[in-house]
Amino acid sequence: MSDTTRQDLTQGNGHVTNGRPETSHHPETDPKREDKHYYGIPPIKHAHWTWQIPVYFWIGGIGAGTHLFSTVAQLLGHDDPALKRASRYTVLVTMILSPIMLIWDLGRPERFYNMMRILKLRSPMSTQSWSLLIFGNLGGLLAARQAAEDGLMGRNALSGLLIRLIPERLLSLLALPFGLFVGFNTGNLISATSVPIWARNWALMAPTFLASGLSTALSWLSLVLHLTRSGEPKTLRALHRAERATIVIEAGLIAASLVRMSRWGKPLFSKSVAPLFVGGALLSGIAAPAALLFSGKQTRGKSILSSLLVLAGGLAFRFALIKAGRISADDPEAYFTFASDRSAPQPEDKV
Repeated sequence: MSDTTRQDLTQGNGHVTNGRPETSHHPETDPKREDKHYYGIPPIKHAHWTWQIPVYFWIGGIGAGTHLFSTVAQLLGHDDPALKRASRYTVLVTMILSPIMLIWDLGRPERFYNMMRILKLRSPMSTQSWSLLIFGNLGGLLAARQAAEDGLMGRNALSGLLIRLIPERLLSLLALPFGLFVGFNTGNLISATSVPIWARNWALMAPTFLASGLSTALSWLSLVLHLTRSGEPKTLRALHRAERATIVIEAGLIAASLVRMSRWGKPLFSKSVAPLFVGGALLSGIAAPAALLFSGKQTRGKSILSSLLVLAGGLAFRFALIKAGRISADDPEAYFTFASDRSAPQPEDKV
């Protein structure tokens, strides 16, 4: 063993057992660990995302999910004006807020502009930015037509022109794949990294985000329709059935993800993340609303409560994953075992 390594060990950067130094763990998963790095240097950089990114993931999923449900309902011949109105205005608001959240996190608006200069099909961030642009513009046209139908632009020639020129069914169909991609690709954004907890679950991260986004979207629509006392009874029944199916699918995907993550999923149960993941996402966001959705006759009060719980749980889920990713990136053993699928290298291997 080199003198430098011996000096590091004597200074408390490691421990020796039977002549071999023990590998340290991340302080969130091992309280005995004193340092956060391997040889004083983090193996990878963790994402410096602030609160705007998990909020963007959340509202983007709601926008995509509301358009999906509304379009499918329209294709099946279920033409509920209240549902269309809620969906179109929701897409408009979420697609305005989404780029604002991204630009806010980037710090400088020109960085977002630079991403729009060229489309890189192999870049999740590039494809996501372009999907936001296209989905947002198509959703904006649909919202403009809806505003004209609702008389928000006045009863004038412009309103009549918008209603005649904007083909709602065609635009809804054109926007559908881009909306699905926005909801699906948020999972790809984080799984296409070297962060162990995210990269390990690359196959299930995107479907899980899509299911969670659809679940929060259905809850949002249910909440709006119940609070405004609008929506046809068959719409509310269809929403209720969709909510129950989606929350079961989401729970199954999260369970499968935990199995897939294996030991690299430990940060989700660490002291700082467990309240968000276990308390917020699993208990408040899935278990409690599932109990309300599957218990007895559905009432307006139960629907509102379950919707609020799902929305809060969906947001907590995204914050938990981002926070767990930081812990995973700062854990050298997690990175080296994930990268090599074997034990992390020992300091004496450096000699």
